[in-house]
Amino acid sequence: LEAFVADAGQPVGRIELLDAAETAQVLRDWNATEHAVPAQTLAELLSAQAARTPDAVAVVFEGQTLSYAELDACANRLAHRLIADGIGPEDVVGVALPRSLELVVALCAVLKSGAAYLPLDTDYPSDRLAHMIADAAPARILTRGDVVERLPAHDGLWLLDEARFVIELASYADTSPTDTDRTRPLQLDHPAYVIYTSGSTGTPKGAVIPHRGIVNRLTWMQGEYGLQADDAVLQKTPTSFDVSVWELFWPLLHGARLVVARPDGHRDPAYLASLIQRESVTTVHFVASMLEMFVQEPGAAACTSLRRIVCGGEALS
Repeated sequence: LEAFVADAGQPVGRIELLDAAETAQVLRDWNATEHAVPAQTLAELLSAQAARTPDAVAVVFEGQTLSYAELDACANRLAHRLIADGIGPEDVVGVALPRSLELVVALCAVLKSGAAYLPLDTDYPSDRLAHMIADAAPARILTRGDVVERLPAHDGLWLLDEARFVIELASYADTSPTDTDRTRPLQLDHPAYVIYTSGSTGTPKGAVIPHRGIVNRLTWMQGEYGLQADDAVLQKTPTSFDVSVWELFWPLLHGARLVVARPDGHRDPAYLASLIQRESVTTVHFVASMLEMFVQEPGAAACTSLRRIVCGGEALS
């Protein structure tokens, strides 16, 4: 009121409603949210964790397991094969694989080569896949013989289960690629992955996420929710959705186990309850509607290993 009467001719919009201390609080104090984030790429962090816990179980899928050392070696060989083909930072590599050990290896390999991965869900309609491939222009597409027919024609299709390719891959180094190996140095602002929007209000658009961004996100999650070596994270979100990114890589940066659900298993509450019990899963993500279905499943009551249920995407009832 004093400001109003002090100069009756001034425009209302120029009157300061906050004093100096309040202004500083709003503009400076409340925005002082800086935290230290590793100045490393996701590829470097994956390799570092494998070196720390080589014998620990990294990935579990349908009774099969890979240790951190085994996962790292498999991913490194494929990464070196990509590099030998001229693939590196600022390139995009499509990954058209169902949930499997091969999926995890392929995603890690693309990151280690320096390229960005483009998840291609082979359950998508052919015209959507064609649009994504035409728009993102992947240099290569990693896939398998049992799903390749669902993909549009592409000159760079690699069948990871083809006998000749498997034999060839074994000849490549199992050590982590460095910038000396790559086509150019991998930097924090190079793309790590490309995920397309739903397209519900128009043409799907590719969101390009740099290493700096996803490392920041995963560092924040670890700071808030703190995975330990005895944790197990369930990976059930299709890789075409961004939640899959932290499901996949958060545990692999901290020595925890990544438990991969079978293809289509994310739709079956009874199967999920059984898997959570069998593998002592501690961390899982649900959208609210699926969480409601899950808690109504009788087997959910026996999922006593759970420590964290992350829920997002919808209003929580």
